[in-house]
Amino acid sequence: MKNIRFEFDCQREVPFYGHLCNQYLLNEQYDVTIGQTGSNYFIEAKGEQPELERLADAIAEDFLISSWLIKPNIILIDTPKGDVKLLQHSPLTQEYCQQCQPYFGDNQAKHFGRLDYICPCCQADKRIAKQHQTTSLDEIRELLEKLENQGFVELPSIDNKRGIKLSYQPNIAENSNVRQKLVICNPNKLNAHFIVTEQQVHALSSIEKPLICCRPIDSHPRLSDPLYSLCFANSRLLMVACELLRQRGIDWIYIEHTDNPQFAMVSSQWVPLQETGVGNSTLTYRSNLVPLHDDVHLGQYEVHWVKDHIEVCGNTHVDAKDQGVTEHSAQDDAATCALHSANLATKKAKNCAVLYLSNSNKSRIVTMDAKQKIELFFEFPNLPNNGYEIVHQIDSSPQKNLFEKYKTLYPDDYLALLELKLVGPTNNIQSLWAIAAILLGAATKEKNLRLDKIQLNDFVIANAMRHKGSNAPRIDFPLTRGEAHRSLNWCKTLGSIISFRLAEEGNIEKLAFAMHDSLADFICNWIEHLDQNISIKSVVLAGSSFDNELLGKRIALRLGKNFELNPNPQMDLEGLNIAVGSLFLKQRRH
Repeated sequence: MKNIRFEFDCQREVPFYGHLCNQYLLNEQYDVTIGQTGSNYFIEAKGEQPELERLADAIAEDFLISSWLIKPNIILIDTPKGDVKLLQHSPLTQEYCQQCQPYFGDNQAKHFGRLDYICPCCQADKRIAKQHQTTSLDEIRELLEKLENQGFVELPSIDNKRGIKLSYQPNIAENSNVRQKLVICNPNKLNAHFIVTEQQVHALSSIEKPLICCRPIDSHPRLSDPLYSLCFANSRLLMVACELLRQRGIDWIYIEHTDNPQFAMVSSQWVPLQETGVGNSTLTYRSNLVPLHDDVHLGQYEVHWVKDHIEVCGNTHVDAKDQGVTEHSAQDDAATCALHSANLATKKAKNCAVLYLSNSNKSRIVTMDAKQKIELFFEFPNLPNNGYEIVHQIDSSPQKNLFEKYKTLYPDDYLALLELKLVGPTNNIQSLWAIAAILLGAATKEKNLRLDKIQLNDFVIANAMRHKGSNAPRIDFPLTRGEAHRSLNWCKTLGSIISFRLAEEGNIEKLAFAMHDSLADFICNWIEHLDQNISIKSVVLAGSSFDNELLGKRIALRLGKNFELNPNPQMDLEGLNIAVGSLFLKQRRH
């Protein structure tokens, strides 16, 4: 007889794992104890080798991969520490598991298309909206006929929300500054269309069904954008629709209004870009620090301090009263909020910094010293939002002579730069990369490229991803010293990019990679300089610009050698972390 424990060590709560532990406890054929320590789940059993092997096989089949799973483990134990009490967990949202998917989602199966198929494992049939439960296979076929006839179709909506839209063409008119999203209908053909890593495939297949940013294969006949956001079906209705499309030879299709969460890889961990799983549920965060405010209403979040923990729920107060922190001040000090939220678990937050790179709020480096004094070290500058002003500022800088040579050698790219218009805000890396893309020839090299910020930014990222090796020229990212903080001399940065383009015309991939690598190097040097002054122990990585995974990877590679990195995996990169952190903003109630 042996005592063994099956452990699932996770970086945050996985409600489905809590549900499965409860299922095993309630199942009479197993004599087990269960438990949960933080975000770690375990099942313990005592028995002979054959019955323990049967239990191991069952657990391996039921416990779907989660993006939050750090490491599963089986260990021999002396005495169990579990209990026979059911675990408390957040409401489940998933609509299928690998136990029921073959029955309703495979066109050869007897129950194909039965959206109300009863699953004893995930019990998703109890959660599926009535609008979907009553949709028959014939009705789904009719929807796809409509798709064939008009090129797009909207699936039945839930609770007056916009229904998911499937389309054969990208919706450019409505969303000209949004990366196109695709749902994969045939997972077996994923590698035929996209460059994907094993980690990305695991994430796409995971319980969470996230959107992951991927690059199409070179010279793809139909996918002309530099990057796409991919997902697998996250509902039974979409799963059946995708299977019917797969039968017709369709491997992927454009999707809009989907609620798949968007993930980015930061410091070797998946982190949501913005936490979408709040809704009607309540998220709880333990805090060793007492906040300055009791309540904050920020965007879609309502945050409350309750005795020794923070509770977050969906914000239904459109005209929420000012509870001490205004929406404007939280967005203005988003970097500081991100620093506070990442420090929740520490006894006394000090000697730390936040590298907050955002596409929507002020990108900053903020530090906290041993006395918890907060200082702003760096803020990304506001770049001009049109080509004429960009050209005017370069012409008025010491880069003027270099730029004159560029105009002569690349007149078409110069004209494209004059026509450039950037949607705001422009105080971010995304905008700088968009300008640099034109200088690197995006407008003349890529005939299908739209000259909007997302496409141009993605042009730089995709080219950098293609670069083989890690050697690249050093692009200059010099600091300017203002009265209150440092900023970036962006004209000099663009001049540096121009000079390398003039010297190395053919190697755009190498230059695009150099931009990422050099920026990461400069950031690391800035933080090492701060470390000499205030002794930095850890660096928080936050902000939506980390959806550029290559930049995140280069930054983590450089900074991770000398500092502990905290991408705050308990929360997100931008949204929930700002709302929670705003409880600690030093702004008194009115």
